[in-house]
Amino acid sequence: MVQIAVFLLAAALFFIIVMVIDNHRFVVRRYIVRSRSVRSKIRIVFIADLHENGYGDGNDKLAREIAAQDPDLILVGGDLIVSGRVFDLYKKDPQRAESTRAGDGCPEWMKNSYALMQKLTRICPVIFVRGNHEIRLDYYEELREYSALFREKMEEAGVKFIENGHTDPAPGIRLQGLELPMDYYGKFKKTVLTVGEIEDLIGRPDPSYYNILLTHTPVHFEQYAEWGADLCLCGHVHGGLMRLPVIGGVVGTRPSLFPKYSGGQYFYTPEAGGGIKSTLILTCGLGMHTLPIRIFNPGEISVVEIGPLEES
Repeated sequence: MVQIAVFLLAAALFFIIVMVIDNHRFVVRRYIVRSRSVRSKIRIVFIADLHENGYGDGNDKLAREIAAQDPDLILVGGDLIVSGRVFDLYKKDPQRAESTRAGDGCPEWMKNSYALMQKLTRICPVIFVRGNHEIRLDYYEELREYSALFREKMEEAGVKFIENGHTDPAPGIRLQGLELPMDYYGKFKKTVLTVGEIEDLIGRPDPSYYNILLTHTPVHFEQYAEWGADLCLCGHVHGGLMRLPVIGGVVGTRPSLFPKYSGGQYFYTPEAGGGIKSTLILTCGLGMHTLPIRIFNPGEISVVEIGPLEES
């Protein structure tokens, strides 16, 4: 019995040490995507789920590493902030959003993300699609002042919002931003998303382009693929909090154990055959909020190189 207790204590201490280390570090993961639809190479740095985490003073360390990747475009897949912190501030002082707007400084609840965006927009264009934490600020009427302030400061930093719209960052490539309503972020049940509902939000894809879909949650990957996304870039799952060899992420966002999509690269092949129809690159994110846990799961900068099929 004593030996078991010692073993359990040692194991717990080991996991705590790993968690502390992984909560404060990040890695660079590289993905290569090739397609006949792409005419020239483009290098994208993709990040998500910062949740106001800080890597160095003003996120200097994170910004330097992203700059070192020499990106043509930086995409941010939402959840730069923690909406719960904003709600706590509102409960303490409902006038805080307006009073902060009148001041010169950046509000504390978005200080780290604002500092990072200021640095990243000096490297190359930065395009942002909101995650559930930003969308939630609009969902509650009393928090809409904070939502407006968030957008104001991010646009001041040079960030371009893309909400249910598109842009063409390179010849033959179309980037589509999809922002789903809060109903699709239910904690204990999955709200079914149909291809028709995606079309209602963003229309139909142009098949003459290589279509990249930037959206926060990966839960509806099959529907994104059926809609016509060639490549999906998502976050939201935080790598499953803890990652295990072969198995992958342990905890999903609803919450659920061993989610189907937790981090890395996935492919969708229709049952009818015909080969791979779509690719999902799911970043493990850079921060945490309610459960400050990252075990064998450091933060991630995703570098996605997209090029013509004939390039090796």
